[in-house]
Amino acid sequence: MVTTNPQHIFPGKLLILAPHMDDEVLACGGTIAQLPQKERIQVVYATDGAMSPVPPGCLSDLPPEALPDIRIKEALEAMGRLGVPAANLHFWGFPDARLQDYAAPLRRRLGDLIDELQPDQLLVPFRYDRHPDHLALHRAALAVAEGLERPEIVEYFVYYRWQLLPGKDLRRFIPPEKLWPVDISGQAELKQQALQCYRSQTTCFYPWQTRAILPPARVEEVSRDPEIFLRYDTRQPGAAVFDRARTWIRLVHRLEPRLKVWKDRLLHRSRKNGVPDGSAA
Repeated sequence: MVTTNPQHIFPGKLLILAPHMDDEVLACGGTIAQLPQKERIQVVYATDGAMSPVPPGCLSDLPPEALPDIRIKEALEAMGRLGVPAANLHFWGFPDARLQDYAAPLRRRLGDLIDELQPDQLLVPFRYDRHPDHLALHRAALAVAEGLERPEIVEYFVYYRWQLLPGKDLRRFIPPEKLWPVDISGQAELKQQALQCYRSQTTCFYPWQTRAILPPARVEEVSRDPEIFLRYDTRQPGAAVFDRARTWIRLVHRLEPRLKVWKDRLLHRSRKNGVPDGSAA
């Protein structure tokens, strides 16, 4: 894979839109570490992060109200590791998992910030990311940037592992010449350190947890493999960006998240009833 110098992709003022605290490091941490002049990097965290971790299907086990504050502190620590000034981090606090319900105020805040900062590039979640907050933020960015000469929109990938796709990597269905891979092997350790700052995500943070949101294998994978970006092309909206299996991708995009929710709820109910892992498969 031919990699790209991130300074060539992001030469100017960069505004990264993260639905949740940790998305920015997962998708862009190694690239951020390589970019000079960190003061030109700004990060928006759209939601309060209050729904991760949260046990599926059990309201009595909801995390304490302090979780949003915990995740803000984690983001400040993580981005500090990567050199981004704390003053450049914007915590908007929209309700986690409900960002689509706040489309209008989200667009207003984003439009105001773009007017203020005048960024050259806008990093947004990929159009087929799996979480509804990621999709809502993507749509908001497109709505605000429509008709503007700047900023240029660049998509990043968080939820690119799809179990029902051949090869399980959604990015393989995009023509490689359209992608910008960035080699982060020299920043692997630093990216891991930044991700480990998100202890609420990388550890079993609560007694009821049996698995971290970001297990060690996932942290190792995203810290080892290249970070991949896609320049948004208005001539190829939606599934047009894929060179094959477009109908199947649309179907899996709708189906697989629902299957995961059902599986998580079943496993959680089984554990609460004392059934060993694997018995509820």
